[in-house]
Formats: sequence, C-alpha cells, structure tokens
Amino acid sequence: MSASEKNRARGQEALRASSVLQNIQNLKQAASTAQGNLDDAVIRARADGYSWVAIAAGLGVSPQGARQKYLRVTA
Repeated sequence: MSASEKNRARGQEALRASSVLQNIQNLKQAASTAQGNLDDAVIRARADGYSWVAIAAGLGVSPQGARQKYLRVTA
C-alpha cells in the first residue's frame, strides 16, 4: 500500500470514527431529553392524582421502584 493510499485509509477511518462518535453524542442527548420528558410526565401524573401503582404500571416497574426512582422529581 502506497503512502497516499495509507493516508486515504486513515482519513476514511477518522471519518467513520467521527460519525460513530457523533452518533453517540446525538443518542446521549436524545436519551437525556427523553428522560426529562419522562420525569415531566411522572410529575404531571402525580399532580393529577395518579397513584404510584398506576404510574408504575405505565413504566413497567414495581410501585416501590417507581416511587424510589421518581420521588426526587415529584417532591
């Protein structure tokens, strides 16, 4: 492989790595936004009088698990 081909290969590898890393950043931001939206929904549900049992059913967790995880945002 010539020096030019090696440089081209390195450039392509860096571009792929950059794309992968950008995807990680994008997904992290999306996850953070989704978690904030979920926190807001739980806050709203509690403000509307829904029980931890009902909220837990929506989350697919136990009522105790829901209360432990979200009590900090609903207090």
